[in-house]
Amino acid sequence: MMSWAKDMQKHKLSIVVPVFNEARNLHKNLDNLLDEVEGYFPNFEVIVVSDGSTDGTNLQLHSFRHPGVKPIILAENAGKGGAVRAGFSHASGDYILFIDGGMEIHPKEIRIFMGLMALYQVDIVIGSKRHPQSRVFYPWYRRFLSSLYQKLVHSLFEIDVTDTQVGIKLFRREVIDAILPHLEIDRYGFDLELLSLAKVHGYGEVLEAPIRLDYFLTNERFVGTEILHVLKIGVSLLKDTLALYRRVRRIKANLSAQESLPQRRVG
Repeated sequence: MMSWAKDMQKHKLSIVVPVFNEARNLHKNLDNLLDEVEGYFPNFEVIVVSDGSTDGTNLQLHSFRHPGVKPIILAENAGKGGAVRAGFSHASGDYILFIDGGMEIHPKEIRIFMGLMALYQVDIVIGSKRHPQSRVFYPWYRRFLSSLYQKLVHSLFEIDVTDTQVGIKLFRREVIDAILPHLEIDRYGFDLELLSLAKVHGYGEVLEAPIRLDYFLTNERFVGTEILHVLKIGVSLLKDTLALYRRVRRIKANLSAQESLPQRRVG
């Protein structure tokens, strides 16, 4: 085994899994995740956050017996951003990753992400639908709106990535420690909030990794309903993005003002 892989095995990995109404697939998804993690990372924890689920997910989660799986039950729906924050606040690992609980992205990517983190020594590793090696199948209208959104992100934020929204991201511990007190977004803009606040606090080294995503395997909505759903998400995401842009500008201004203050002489 390569030396960097052995070194990564010495560290603890926290995996945050936000779930909402996943009773039907929860056990199967957690089994798949553990199959991909147990043999490679001797020290890990899986923090599963049920985000106000109402379909029996909570009972399924409590019935899943594994010493490495830690359930968190949120009484009310807090949005994926709120659920991920709850998971982050309980994570004790040297590296912290979150992956969507629906497992649209296969958990085998976790090993790949950890390998890339060790090899390139970056602050954050994120999945990207636009990576040249990604294999992605999803509707044209999602591709179109996603492309427009990423252009907006590039025009407003100094984040050199091609895709902010994929539901798998890996962070070094110190990145989460720096940004967790400042995270506020509960809904669809929280991915961008993570990356933009990390950049503001000096953690701007981000590596994009390829993923495999087949949207048609998990989506069961009719096309008309799906388009309305996507537009609703788009409006919410736009509101979050513009509010975040204003907040990031204020944070930068405050940090700049603090840096310009004269240093007090001692003695």
